[in-house]
Amino acid sequence: MDKLFTEQIQQFLQLKKPSDEQIIEGAKLLLRLDPSRNRGLYNSAMRRPQSLLAWIRTDLKKYLGIRQRGLEVSQVEHYNKASLKGVEKTLSYIPDSVSLAAEPAPRTGIPELGVRGRRKDHDALPEDIRLLWDKNADRWKQLAKMHYQLAQMVAKPGYAACDGNELCYQMRKLDDSIREDYKRYDSWQPSSAPKKQGKKQADSVDNFTDSMKTIQTARTTVSRGLGRKTQNEESLKNIQEAVNTLISLKQTFKPATVDKLKAIGITIPKN
Repeated sequence: MDKLFTEQIQQFLQLKKPSDEQIIEGAKLLLRLDPSRNRGLYNSAMRRPQSLLAWIRTDLKKYLGIRQRGLEVSQVEHYNKASLKGVEKTLSYIPDSVSLAAEPAPRTGIPELGVRGRRKDHDALPEDIRLLWDKNADRWKQLAKMHYQLAQMVAKPGYAACDGNELCYQMRKLDDSIREDYKRYDSWQPSSAPKKQGKKQADSVDNFTDSMKTIQTARTTVSRGLGRKTQNEESLKNIQEAVNTLISLKQTFKPATVDKLKAIGITIPKN
């Protein structure tokens, strides 16, 4: 794909008040994109460019979107047909929670409707899995409306595949989301749920966390106590208790710290 050509389209669309000459250049871009369809528009733009500006902008935006999706004009029809094939298969199975009478009609090109039922154990499923069903029911209705909208577009005189490509692209994305979540819903099993932490393991983690907090507090007490210029009975008592706690938790001291503790009368218990 010609990236420079795509950039030229973007540059034209960024013009706020294009001159007559610039509008004609925009019409040339359209002519290059689809010569057979845009020849008449180009000829009209040559005579009255300003009156064709809105039309040229709209069509160039459409073609820019197509190119940004990685498609050439020649590939659009195939892309649309492939998208519709999947969409119409999804629409051929109506969720049992959707009222068909409330949905738009007709459904041109959609096979006879079947019914997609919920799992028998639906009410026992985790909430996030149950919600997938309701979410997809709403998506199905949205997809049906978009499909009907496309059918109306196709029925208009002068319709071309490029006109419906944006809608086909949006339908394909929505259809992919529906399929992915139905797969999650249908395949969920209790074994796929996150395992809960056993009580023994949880207690072990809690005990470890508590011990770390105790060690940190005791070391802070020792450090601050040794930093005091003068000691009193209360401060010495706090330091001794902190040392005892650390030793009971299998902690050690640097030789320099041991010397400082002994210098102020602190006893280092044997581990």
